[in-house]
Amino acid sequence: MAKTYLPVDIFQYLSGKVLGQEDVLRKISVAVYKHIEGLRSGSVLMIGNSGTGKTTIMKSIQQFYNDHEGLDPFKIMTITNANMLLDQEGAINTIRLFKNLENEVMAATGFKATAEEMKEYIENATVCIDEIDKISSKISGKVNPTGISIQQSLLTLLEGETILLETGLYDEDGKRKIKLPIDTSRMLFICGGAFEELYDQVYDLIARHGDDRVFKETAQLGAQGIRYKVSFTLKDSLKLSDLFTYGMYPQFISRFSTIAVLDNLGKRDLKQIMLQADDSPFQYAREYFGSMGIDLMITDDALDLIATHALDDLRIGARALREVFGRIIAGYEFDPYRAEGITKNGEGKPVLTIDRNTVANHLTR
Repeated sequence: MAKTYLPVDIFQYLSGKVLGQEDVLRKISVAVYKHIEGLRSGSVLMIGNSGTGKTTIMKSIQQFYNDHEGLDPFKIMTITNANMLLDQEGAINTIRLFKNLENEVMAATGFKATAEEMKEYIENATVCIDEIDKISSKISGKVNPTGISIQQSLLTLLEGETILLETGLYDEDGKRKIKLPIDTSRMLFICGGAFEELYDQVYDLIARHGDDRVFKETAQLGAQGIRYKVSFTLKDSLKLSDLFTYGMYPQFISRFSTIAVLDNLGKRDLKQIMLQADDSPFQYAREYFGSMGIDLMITDDALDLIATHALDDLRIGARALREVFGRIIAGYEFDPYRAEGITKNGEGKPVLTIDRNTVANHLTR
């Protein structure tokens, strides 16, 4: 009997790959569970600034399929950008998604997939579409016909339709390519976008009392008496109507059973990412210096200062760590043995330590 992976099991795995965003990961875990159990899973729309983890979540889902027994039928996945559905002539071509999936099937099976296997793999696939906000029906206040067309084309896939896919497989005579009817209702669609103007749109609406929403206020007692601090988060304030105003068609948005808003990363999240994320700039640097026989260390107060600088640009989230840390570490990469801060441990091995003074000196130049 195949093992059943419950939402809590999926969450435990994903949270080990994605730091922070626990609320979003819970919603994703439920959607993935429904998908692998053959239930009508619906689709997920993730909203979050660049660098908050949308793409990392998508990649971690694929890792989950690959790393767990019995999930081979679900391991096929494609990640693409919404605007990639336009061909060179500017026409909408959703078949591109399915050709990507076909290529993934062929690679996963060593180019030995049968027509039946091809159909089964694709119909159980997970399709991730990033930058979904770029297909808004309006841009800078003007109608965007291309965005409208892409939304309408994706809508039919999200609703569940049967498309006829001409594959690269040939019939028994080897003369004609096999065409497969693909039912999209069994597929899991996960879409994401930054929706950068949505934050300001909702904030301004509340500020001018455009509807019944109000800002949250917390009382703080200080030397000059009680002061009220206004707080605003898109997650707590977002309504579906805001997405319609942004330029997403109601029929399109209604096909998403879950809308998950990612939090902006805080200092604690960024420090954790630096130390634990597989693709953190610090881990890459450790590998680089390790190839030279040097241990790279970093102090907690240095991490704290790096995270503080990275927070200056919330628009790029965790990606800011790469830019900030890169400015610090670049000067050590050419000739680290002569660098300030290099010492030897008790075993005589070279150790390069990045401390708060090192960070401050590099970031104030």
